[in-house]
Amino acid sequence: MIATLAKALYKIDDVVPEDGLYLCVPCSFVQEFRAGELFTTCIACYAGTSMGPEDYTEEHVDFWEKFA
Repeated sequence: MIATLAKALYKIDDVVPEDGLYLCVPCSFVQEFRAGELFTTCIACYAGTSMGPEDYTEEHVDFWEKFA
């Protein structure tokens, strides 16, 4: 039996659960966030905005995941 571990994904404006490095899902840019802050738009690819990747412009799309 193979166990699958799902990674927690976060949306822009979600509260950061713990200090650390987080990976932008669309472009793989790594950014540091502190617990209690809100996840923001990626400063590298602008995912979640009209300037970002087309597949990542919807409001309810996940953008960030904890980096190892």
